[in-house]
Amino acid sequence: MLLHDRGGRHMRVAVVAILASVLGLFVGAPSGETAASVVRTDLDGQEARLTLPTGTPKGLVMWFHGQGGGVNDRIDGPFLRALTRDGYAIASSSFHFQSWGNEASTNDANLLTEWAEEQVGLPVTTWVSGSMGGAISLNALLHGEKTPSCWYGVKPAISLNRMENVPTGRKFIAAAYGGVVPADRNPVRNIESLPTDVRYRVVASPEDDWVPINQNGGALVSQLVARGVDATYLAATGPHEDVSHWDSGDLVDFANSCDALTPGSDIASSD
Repeated sequence: MLLHDRGGRHMRVAVVAILASVLGLFVGAPSGETAASVVRTDLDGQEARLTLPTGTPKGLVMWFHGQGGGVNDRIDGPFLRALTRDGYAIASSSFHFQSWGNEASTNDANLLTEWAEEQVGLPVTTWVSGSMGGAISLNALLHGEKTPSCWYGVKPAISLNRMENVPTGRKFIAAAYGGVVPADRNPVRNIESLPTDVRYRVVASPEDDWVPINQNGGALVSQLVARGVDATYLAATGPHEDVSHWDSGDLVDFANSCDALTPGSDIASSD
């Protein structure tokens, strides 16, 4: 009888523990861990997505994925989810996948900006990019219809004629441009033409062998600073795939500082 009672008590304790654990998933999880809602559409044959936070969005960010990514790339991961948790809506597109900043991807950026701003009722203030997305977004700054107040590039791959270390990079670049990259579509050669009223921030590692910093992110920052442009650098560590590149705290701080300086934004007008 004593053995039976002891076993019953153990069983009841185990059941209570399991229930507490399950309830904790719903009760104890921080608010905004996942997006409140997602709106999807097709923009000229490319899938587009708008990820909305809980409550009224305080700002609108646009995300440019890297090689191998798509409309859902990193949106639900910790790096970009930090923006949603902080109240930002995030617009993303397939950007013709391995487009490497060609003309089609610039058209995608134009269409995504127009659609997302119409949905949210706010201007896009910050563009965020990763690797190949650096080329897509900078070419959109150079050739697109609208520009944001701020640009944030994680290990930006912008020297398109020197991507031989990126796996399959040269193949995709050649396919995106039908052979040779036009001079005006190689971002590293057109830094002097980038808008000066945009604030820039680069996250890159000197140990990145795929996208060498001196040919890409470092060249971008140094040449912009030489022109008197607001451009800053955050040092990451390790190779191209090192997780230190994805600093969500720095990203949120940059987005907030950008919105605080943008006339008409929710943050700027809240004081």
